[in-house]
Amino acid sequence: MYSLITDYKKSCCLVKERIKVLTQQRNQLIKSGNRQIAEDLNLEQRIRLLYVEYAQMREIIEHLTNYTRRVEERGKT
Repeated sequence: MYSLITDYKKSCCLVKERIKVLTQQRNQLIKSGNRQIAEDLNLEQRIRLLYVEYAQMREIIEHLTNYTRRVEERGKT
């Protein structure tokens, strides 16, 4: 279970990094007057979807962590 939680945490870090890269790309395109290219690449939508994915992974991590904690507490009694 711990390795699953660790893998989800690693995935969260990767998603956060991807959000950062796409946001920088979008901002740079807009700043240089290439808003249409940013729209054609669907950067805004891709960024929003990554935020949703990130939030879902954080919920899963929390759920798995709580479950693991409950199982360990039951084992102590």
